[in-house]
Parts: sequence; C-alpha cells; structure tokens
Amino acid sequence: MLRASAPLRVSFRRRPARPSATAPAAPLLFSRRAAPQLAFAAGGVGLALGTAAYLTNHDTLARSPASALDDPNSDAGGLFASWRRRLTTGLSPTLARQRADEAYSHARDWVRGVGGPQNRLAVIAAENWLEVGEAKRTALGLVASFAGVWVAWRLPGRYNVGRWWAHDALSGRGVTILTSTFSHRTLPHLVFNSLALYSFTTATFQFLDSSDVLPRSTSKYEYLALFVSAGLVSGVASHVWFSRVVAGRLLRQYGAKATREAIVPSLGASGAVYALVTLTALSFPQTSIALIFLPFFPLPIGLATAGLLAVDVVGLVRGWREFDHAAHLAGAASGALYWAVGHDLFERLRSVMWPQQRRIEAERRASRG
Repeated sequence: MLRASAPLRVSFRRRPARPSATAPAAPLLFSRRAAPQLAFAAGGVGLALGTAAYLTNHDTLARSPASALDDPNSDAGGLFASWRRRLTTGLSPTLARQRADEAYSHARDWVRGVGGPQNRLAVIAAENWLEVGEAKRTALGLVASFAGVWVAWRLPGRYNVGRWWAHDALSGRGVTILTSTFSHRTLPHLVFNSLALYSFTTATFQFLDSSDVLPRSTSKYEYLALFVSAGLVSGVASHVWFSRVVAGRLLRQYGAKATREAIVPSLGASGAVYALVTLTALSFPQTSIALIFLPFFPLPIGLATAGLLAVDVVGLVRGWREFDHAAHLAGAASGALYWAVGHDLFERLRSVMWPQQRRIEAERRASRG
C-alpha cells in the first residue's frame, strides 16, 4: 500500500510549537478507535471465506455425476469415502473441464454477438482470454476492478473517491479498509500491483487446488476470499498501527492538529499481493523470480521475499512514510498463516456445509425428474 498525499504535511525536522499549558485543550479532530474496524475486518474475513466455501461446494455439486449424490442419509464419513471412490480429491479434471467448456461457450457467443468470425480482433481477444486459463482470468478480473477505480480518481470532482476508496486511519470509518484494497491513485502503483498479482496468481491456484478431503471444480472462490481476507487483515493492521501507535506518539509530542496533518490515507492492493507472494514462496521454495527492476537476475523466491520483508521491517521501525510497511508485513503474515492452517480450515468449513448442500442438490435433481 502507498501512503496517499495530503494537502499539508508536517516536517518533523523541527518540532511544532507546543500548545500553552494554560490554554484550553483543542477538541480532538479525529477518531482513534480500532475496535469497530477490527470487528469489521473479522466479520469480513469470516463472510468471505464462508461465502467462498458455499460457492465452491455449490459449483462442485452442480457439476457432479448423479452417482455422487446417492444415499443422502449417509454420515459425513461415508460421504467422503464415497467421493474418494468416485473422484480424486483436490481439483477434479472432469469438473474443471466442464468450467473450461462453459468459458469456451461464453467466448464463442460473445464473438458471434460482435460480428462473428469476420471480426478478427474479437476472435484473437477470445482466443487469448481462453488460453490464459481460469487462474489468470480471475486475476484479470481483479485488475479490471483496479483500473475502474483508477479511472474514477480522474473523473471531474472525483465523486468522493478519496473519501470512500482510501483508508484514513483517523476517520473512524471501517468500510474503507476493504475498498482501499482495490484503489490505486497513480499509474505506476496500479501497474506494479497488477503485474505482481497476475504473476503470482497461477502458483496460488496450484496450492489451493490441493485438497485432502473433498473434490472441487474450481479454486476461484477460495482465491478471491484469500485476496479479500488478506486485504482486510493488512488494512486493519495498518489502521491499528497508525491510529493507536503512531497517532499516540505524535499526540504526545506535537498535539492534535499536527497529528491530523501528519497521518495520511493509505490505498492499494500491496498487502493482499504480499500474501500471495509469501504463500507462493512457502509452497514452492525452489522457484526463482526476476524482480521488475532487475529482470535479468533471477533470485530464489525465498531470498527475494525475505529481502522485501526486511525492507519493510526497517521502514516500519524507522518511520519511512512513502509505503505502508505495516500493511505489507501484515499481508505477508496472512499469506504465511493461510499456507500453514488457512487452507485446511477452509476445507473443514466446506466439509461442515457439504452434507446439507449435497442433500439440497439431490432434492433439486429429483424434483426435475
């Protein structure tokens, strides 16, 4: 995440004048609350993962053969044993192929709607869209949302974009912890985060495709839930750091007005991207990557990730203000946590929902005859 520019910055090379000890205390110009934001982030993570588990099960069951829905009164253990006999766990090639065929049908219909095979640009675009696969199509969808917000920053009047798409740790708002994850004000920031997201998405999908209990037709929903969850975790960590730690220190030293001017909003998907980078580094430690500013010198991903995190630790300790180092570190921690236990917990959540969803799908098919 970047720290957004502010109308006025405070230089701490000189200490602002302290208010007179006898003067009445100025009213606090901001909110330092953290509990509502923590509750919002926790609820958002739970909702994202719960929704993703439900949608993953729903999509998988809707595409499954009728034999997989037999014996709806069996217990969960019997259900899982039945599935192990009929389908491999993890990403099912058969079910994933159905999704690929649907993507092909949608692309074909789109080409027909814009002029048919004679429209060569449409054909080329559709072919490229299909060839990148579901993982990168999902990443491109997120990039498109980033681009939409970036355009909104440039509209006349901006329609309160800064108010609702950048998180001000002293505003008291909570929803911007989420919306700021999709917001990029400058083109370099947008491009860098988009390239990083696109680059690490396929490896993230490969990790998520693994499953020890249930089959799945797609990892799209879990990936999106991971992205949103990491964005919320990094955003709320940044909020706590600036509203409680930094603001508390500045208030004691410089007063409310200087504190209000010194702490500026944050925005960007960097925290969520850090989660993908860390998860990839832990899942595929033999991988090498090339940094965007050193494209001809591949580095082991573990070394590159450790270097990035070291810079953020130094930046956090020394108070560097260009980047939101607290968000970066929290995003990396959320990726490591998801690698260690998050994916397994997601599968357990799917297992809890599975029997009821399976019964509903069996009844739906029976009602259709």
